[in-house]
Amino acid sequence: MNLMQLRAFHAVATQASFTLAARTLGLTQPTLSQSVKALEERYGVLLFERSSRRVQPTEMGRRLFQLTTRLFDTEQEAATLLEGSAQLARGLLQLGADSPYYVMPLIAEFDRRHPQVEIRLSIGNAGAVLEDLSEARLDVALLSNPPVDPRFHIVPLYRDPVRLMLPAGHPLAAGDAVPVAALAGQRLVMRETGSMTRRTVERGLAEAEITPAAVFEVTGREAVQEAVALGLGLGFISAGEIRPDPRIAVRPLADCAWHTDEYVLCQRDRRRFPAIRAFIELAVAATA
Repeated sequence: MNLMQLRAFHAVATQASFTLAARTLGLTQPTLSQSVKALEERYGVLLFERSSRRVQPTEMGRRLFQLTTRLFDTEQEAATLLEGSAQLARGLLQLGADSPYYVMPLIAEFDRRHPQVEIRLSIGNAGAVLEDLSEARLDVALLSNPPVDPRFHIVPLYRDPVRLMLPAGHPLAAGDAVPVAALAGQRLVMRETGSMTRRTVERGLAEAEITPAAVFEVTGREAVQEAVALGLGLGFISAGEIRPDPRIAVRPLADCAWHTDEYVLCQRDRRRFPAIRAFIELAVAATA
């Protein structure tokens, strides 16, 4: 059995594209296509349906993909074992997150354990961070509610309730909690499209059939907090991101369970790289 042919098949099945698979393997597309075709002809099977715009594996292709996934995962494990912990004595770990508050304590602990590893952190909304992770511009990401995607190894960490921010002295801040129904007719301050907190709130408002008077959109959580402090509307924040500000009152929502779920994730085929694996294991242990 030709291992290169299996590797070509596995890359196409993973990427759902001959073009992307060829780029991943550093081959020309004709060379990769010929490898897959040779594998099919050798065993008299059809591994991909090529009639649609997106390459789809046949039933035989799906069964083979399960086997090649185990094969190349084992290959990566062997490489990781042989490389050992030496890679943790040097190198670069590029992290992304949609909030600095969750990731900074993890970075501090990782740096204490592995001081020779250089760490770079990029903060952005979840959509931008996810794109950077998918393009391998990042090694690991900490995100709220990432979409299920077979390209990623996704590990749950914890659940974070959503809180309401109000200007200090706002009538709704008089009680210990604010009913969701009280948001009807209020002006709301929302983060940009792509924010998971915004998606959570919009979904909750729609389910409760609540329509705000207006929505003021700003970029970044700091801008939301400043807008709320200056009376431009009511905003939302995850409980773990709350920082004291005398200009702002923070209250739970009385009759709902709006929340975000935090996850740590990386590209699936890179999850056993020593630095990536070490950071994910640290994140899981720290939030257990």
